[in-house]
Amino acid sequence: FNAVIIPLLIPLAMRGIRFKPTSTMSLFIKNALIYGGGGIIVPFIGIKLIDTALLSLGA
Repeated sequence: FNAVIIPLLIPLAMRGIRFKPTSTMSLFIKNALIYGGGGIIVPFIGIKLIDTALLSLGA
């Protein structure tokens, strides 16, 4: 699998990303909201979806 995927991803890695200069505080707040908030909220949503799916299947 890796022998196929890695050569396909090389052009994407070589292109890179655009650099936007921002302050460290704004970058911290953005990352805290995305990763911190998502890490707290998403598991609850996932557990509820699994619970609902199991209940609908009659398990």
